[in-house]
Amino acid sequence: MAVTVTRARQQAFPGLPEQVSAARAWAVSCLPVGCPRVDDVALVVSELVTNAVLHSTSGLPGGTVAVRVELQAGAVVISVVDAGPRPVPARRQPGASGWGLADIVARLADAYEATTTPAGRCAWCRLDWPALTEQDAAAHAPHITAQQVSGPAHGAHTGAAHPAQTPDSRGEAG
Repeated sequence: MAVTVTRARQQAFPGLPEQVSAARAWAVSCLPVGCPRVDDVALVVSELVTNAVLHSTSGLPGGTVAVRVELQAGAVVISVVDAGPRPVPARRQPGASGWGLADIVARLADAYEATTTPAGRCAWCRLDWPALTEQDAAAHAPHITAQQVSGPAHGAHTGAAHPAQTPDSRGEAG
């Protein structure tokens, strides 16, 4: 029997390029032992946080990037919230290469969306895997449930819908 387990952790990181690896390592530490999508999560978090640092005001002095990892039955939802676009779009440096955020995340994620509001920008994606059994959930629950959510609040993720800001969203883990 599959169990619906939803646990969330959120942490803010300084908007500095050297913090991308810290955000990636933190996100991977949120996953259950043996998660089949750990490499995909690491790559997606790297791309989303790098994009926020390079292309948003969060990458300016004093800026932060909030990363949220939510474990659901058979999926992980990753959100990265930044302070919104820079006034002048960043240009790719000569000789810079890469696939680009949308290509990498869209290829790996089962759902992906990015939205911009006056308060900032949120990019989120969902990566699916087979649902945990009751025994698997119980084995991982102590690691997951002892965690605290901190940082800016945004609503819970369900399916492919974008997280909505609601009056009762206080960044509390479910």
